Amino acid sequence: MDILPIIIVLNAIFILAAMYAERANPQMLVLWMVLMGTLPLIGFILYLMFGQTFYSRYAFKRKRDDDAKSMIDPDKVRKFGLDPRSDGMSQALERSGASQCLGGNDVRYVSESEDFFDSLFEAMEKAEHHLFLEYYILRKDATGRRILEILIEKAKAGVMVRLLVDEVGTRNLPKDLKKELKKAGGKVYTFHKISTLLLSAKKNNRNHRKIAVIDGKKAFVSGYNIGDEYLGKGKFGHWRDAAVIIEGPIVDCYTRVFLQDWRYASFEDLVNDRDLYCAEESGKDIPVQETHGGPDMPGTNSIHMQYVSIATASREQIWLTTPYLGPSDAVLYQLRLKALAGADVRVIIPDIGDHVFVYWGNRYCASRLMDAGVKVYEYHDGFIHAKTMVGDGYYCAVGSANLDPRSMNLNFECNAMVYSEEVGKQMTQAFEKDLERCTEYTMEMYRNRTGIQRIKTFLSRFAAELL
Repeated sequence: MDILPIIIVLNAIFILAAMYAERANPQMLVLWMVLMGTLPLIGFILYLMFGQTFYSRYAFKRKRDDDAKSMIDPDKVRKFGLDPRSDGMSQALERSGASQCLGGNDVRYVSESEDFFDSLFEAMEKAEHHLFLEYYILRKDATGRRILEILIEKAKAGVMVRLLVDEVGTRNLPKDLKKELKKAGGKVYTFHKISTLLLSAKKNNRNHRKIAVIDGKKAFVSGYNIGDEYLGKGKFGHWRDAAVIIEGPIVDCYTRVFLQDWRYASFEDLVNDRDLYCAEESGKDIPVQETHGGPDMPGTNSIHMQYVSIATASREQIWLTTPYLGPSDAVLYQLRLKALAGADVRVIIPDIGDHVFVYWGNRYCASRLMDAGVKVYEYHDGFIHAKTMVGDGYYCAVGSANLDPRSMNLNFECNAMVYSEEVGKQMTQAFEKDLERCTEYTMEMYRNRTGIQRIKTFLSRFAAELL
């Protein structure tokens, strides 16, 4: 019996099924269709394992429904009048899943690793009531062990300790310290377990959030993971990242995000425990929104809306930094439009890739910006991992989300949206300092790629859409 016609018919049925399931994401679908057509049946199996996104609508339904029921104590929500240029943006972000925009906050922008970790260690050591940490990576090295040792010490002192990590990113914690932390009364969970991911479509949905909440009064929102390399002690040398350290009412919103993720991973429901929402107004009045996104929010990713909104609202200047450059069409067109209209649009990317396919994928996306007048710079002093965008020195985005398809569609991410000329100035100055360690990457350089480099560009772009 000739099975080739059967394979062809089955493959056609599979492709049509994928077209129907992924009709909201046509660009990604086209590439998977090419793969399925090239590798009949095998391509479809790979699509089910790594590429499909429709399953997330059902896989995370419990989390989505549970999260919708939780709320911040209404007595702690203080509404206030934003600058007219920000009021519409804050409402749009809230309607797309972000928190309320709250005032009464103090925000400090941090761009050096030593400052970030020193501040985090100090705050953790002063904790009196609870410590909530959520990180994609917690390395099994000196920095990771120090974090765990502080958590153990605080748990023994009666502080409520909860640690949530992504098992794909972290893989394994030091067993002795993990055991000691549990013995001291602390709790640690992984967002997903690798053993349950092998045959699950969730394997591509990683918890990439980086949040620390101390006593419900101070929040660290960043691109930093926990480990020696993020202190510049790894193969890349100097590590440039970014964070905001926040005190004020908005900290309650980061507490809520953590507790929602904790409930999903551990089944311990603390989301509506009002004693854990302890934020107080600071001495300043900086408006901040908590933005987050993930596969549990299909079509309403507030971080994507955040980047689109900043690019749309800014008129004179848009400066952004990202290690992985792959903006959606909505962001790409706005950045191109603003550059063509004469705005100062600049992008900093690394001059090295920490993953296969990243280097030339970044440069392909850069070419789509540069031909409209956007200036792109390569950072040479180690590795730049910061995920930031500042528009007109006022609209400020900082957090865990890269400007790429994975962060917008697959990962769980968390950012801060800050409306502040003070913070905008800090971010602008840090960007200008970074430019001193950069060289401009030009359209001419891109066009002069060798044949091998052109093949690498194609493969990198192809892989970026698939993975």
